Amino acid sequence: MSFGDSNVYEDFFTSRSYKVSEDPDVFVKEGAHTVVLENKGCHTFNVNTIVVKNKKGVSGVIVYCEGEGKSEDNKGASESLSVIGELAASAVHEIKNPLFSIRGFLQILNNTLSESDKRKEYVKIMISEVDRLESLVKDFLMLAKTQNDSKELVWVCELVREVVELYKNSFEKKKIQFRLQAKDESVFLWANKDQLEQVFINLLQNALEAVEEGGSIDVIVSKKEEKVMIQVKDSGRGISPEVRDKIFTPFFTTKKNGTGLGLFISKRIVENHEGKIYFSSDEGKGTIFSVEFPMRETDR
Repeated sequence: MSFGDSNVYEDFFTSRSYKVSEDPDVFVKEGAHTVVLENKGCHTFNVNTIVVKNKKGVSGVIVYCEGEGKSEDNKGASESLSVIGELAASAVHEIKNPLFSIRGFLQILNNTLSESDKRKEYVKIMISEVDRLESLVKDFLMLAKTQNDSKELVWVCELVREVVELYKNSFEKKKIQFRLQAKDESVFLWANKDQLEQVFINLLQNALEAVEEGGSIDVIVSKKEEKVMIQVKDSGRGISPEVRDKIFTPFFTTKKNGTGLGLFISKRIVENHEGKIYFSSDEGKGTIFSVEFPMRETDR
């Protein structure tokens, strides 16, 4: 078997496929596998494969691996991942600098063109695409930061209020009623604060975009069966059944300028904290995203 043959690779490593774009046609094939390595101990890895195709053939392959368990033998691998994360973060910063310059010059060019000039519309499209690229770069930076294992005591309600402050003006502009229902103000976690903040930012941003003017968003914080639960509930349009299986897939998005990485990154962060994230949705009535974290002795 030659893995250089993309068809063999797809047959072996992927199990389901779907279309993510109509024009141009873009298809995705996915597969999830468990790999067990026995070398001075047993090490289990979850390997996920995503093949992106168009009419011309395979345009890209994404493979990400998550290990279940550590030992002295893979300590060097963990350190290597940390270095890769740092390099990725540095590369992202280097990319953002020229993007900032490009956008600035495009903005200047846009201001010099008259409204009747057809080139003005092209410049606006380029600015929009640069903004989308910048959003993608920011998401990749956040993905690199998920390698950071540093943890501290995080008061959940306090963190939610800090994130909500970022959206205060947006809520007021759309006349959205926001409520924080804290059944227990003392709820805290031993976690990476920056990463948890990113999860709540992603969930609130999605809720904000889903809710029409005059709608509502609720965040409910509670303890349930030895677990800390945070729910983000909105009165928005809901999630259609045909896309629910793709919600946490990288690069899948229903938004015009979305990157498709927000919920994927959120899921990675939550799982890195040994938690789980899931949702329920009633199309036309709203969605509830639930995040659960196990309570450790330090969290009680």
